[in-house]
Amino acid sequence: MTRLAWRRTARCVLLGLLVGCESPRAVPAPPKVDELREFVIDGPAPEESAGELMAEPSYSHRELLDQLADVVKQPKIKGVFLRLSSLGGAWARVAELHTALQRIRDAKKPVHCYFDDADNSAYALLASSCDRISIAPAGMLALTGLKAQVVYARELLETLGLQAELLQVGRFKGAADALTRSDMPSEVREVLTQLIDDLQASLAARVMQGRSLDAASFAKAIDEGPHAPKAALERHLVDAIAFDDEARAKAKAAASAQRVVRISHGHGSGRIDLSDLWKALWRSEPRKPEGKRIALSYLDGTIRDDEHDQGAGASSGPFIEAMRRIADDHDIRALVLRIDSPGGSALASDKMWHAVRRVAKRKPVIVSIGDMAASGGYYVACAGTEIFAEDDSLVGSIGVVGGKIVGEKLADRLGLRTVTLVRGQNADWSSPFKPFSDSERAAVLRSMHDTYDTFLSRIREGRKIEASQLAAVAEGRIMTGQRARAGGLVDSVGGLPQALARARSKAGLPDAAPLEVWHKERSLFGLVSQLASGVDSRVSALPGGLLALPDFMRSPLLLSLLQREGGPLTALPYALELN
Repeated sequence: MTRLAWRRTARCVLLGLLVGCESPRAVPAPPKVDELREFVIDGPAPEESAGELMAEPSYSHRELLDQLADVVKQPKIKGVFLRLSSLGGAWARVAELHTALQRIRDAKKPVHCYFDDADNSAYALLASSCDRISIAPAGMLALTGLKAQVVYARELLETLGLQAELLQVGRFKGAADALTRSDMPSEVREVLTQLIDDLQASLAARVMQGRSLDAASFAKAIDEGPHAPKAALERHLVDAIAFDDEARAKAKAAASAQRVVRISHGHGSGRIDLSDLWKALWRSEPRKPEGKRIALSYLDGTIRDDEHDQGAGASSGPFIEAMRRIADDHDIRALVLRIDSPGGSALASDKMWHAVRRVAKRKPVIVSIGDMAASGGYYVACAGTEIFAEDDSLVGSIGVVGGKIVGEKLADRLGLRTVTLVRGQNADWSSPFKPFSDSERAAVLRSMHDTYDTFLSRIREGRKIEASQLAAVAEGRIMTGQRARAGGLVDSVGGLPQALARARSKAGLPDAAPLEVWHKERSLFGLVSQLASGVDSRVSALPGGLLALPDFMRSPLLLSLLQREGGPLTALPYALELN
């Protein structure tokens, strides 16, 4: 036994009961007999793969798309059996999956689908992409139409003795309103009405075309939902009521397959555990592709100005370092930047914009917008050479917000007294124990207007948009990719596969050219910190993981204020629920 093998075996024996041993992910070999591929998707696949305790790592969305594409290429794969669960607001990823499944159907390979429960977005995929849909006998189809929900917390803050001192630039930004108002202003209502109208129209088009329903039947199905299995069958929303083994047997027969090969694409728990720590200590760098190639990098989550990766969100330091390495590597001929971010720190966004712009001056940078590139996410996107987005992606929210949470009344209730000595009119501007004075508020607003002007200048530079054209899509408006394309914020409709193909074309490389994936590299400090605090990498939380926030408060704006990043923010204005 070699020393390396002995060390690996020793590690397995030592920690086998705790974390297991890391093993390469199994990739199905080209089949030798006719087979049916079963895909289990129990939620939106993450943009980047992640592992958890005593479990195989979850597959990334790109890997899922690659494996669906492999079905078309392999003659021995005769069809697909898709087991799907609710997908929440992953509307752009639904569009990308639909394209992949439609190519399988175009290759004359049947796609049969099964679900226990499905929401609007999941059913949009089922209805538009499946030759046959089966629902579990005790299942539920929550086809009820779109909703956009914003929770206003001013009175809650007042009850706690807190006050939101928030300022914003952009009429439609609405960021301050969620914490300073008790109702929805007309500007925000206008933007959200447009959003849900666009997504509802997309849902209607997919369902009506896929299930051969007229407008009246679709409207009736929406208004009578959610649907029990018998009602779904009667309304021709599904083809059968069956258990999963029965639906699988039907799919296998339709594909004339000899066996079924199952591939799970669970989204994982997102927890940080001992296995992550162990991998960080013993990790060896994967072998990188050689020769001329393209790179794929991710900007995923809330943007933070941080030199170290803290696990959740996108930290500016590691991202910028990755961009610099890509820019300097002459064998990397193009970059695809995949963005799914609601924004965050304006300072971090500007530094990340500069890093991407530096790459774009040396080689093509094709941006692929996932479910969202809003505010700071779009700030970085506009540095690219070309931007792809699905019609149902969320784009824009070009605006700035800033301020602080004031605990003056809470401190008084708790018996806290402060004595402050200052030298300078605005020296105490950031104090959490007092509201802004007039001069402090004016100074903060000047800073925010300067940040907004910089934001607009970055877009004009990258997108070559005149000021008058930009004004129509700025001011904090958030919109679907279809409207963003009409307004000049997006170039082409398409998902990650289309962006990768364009990058290869721009770089003059063949379709088989290697792809180097630049994954997020979590620091040992970040792993230890998350392990100690128990923070879920996909759940927003207060500093130190002391208190997990409820869903309605998980906005980049509020988190940034609580974490006291300082400076203006380019963040999505509210914890937006679109499902």
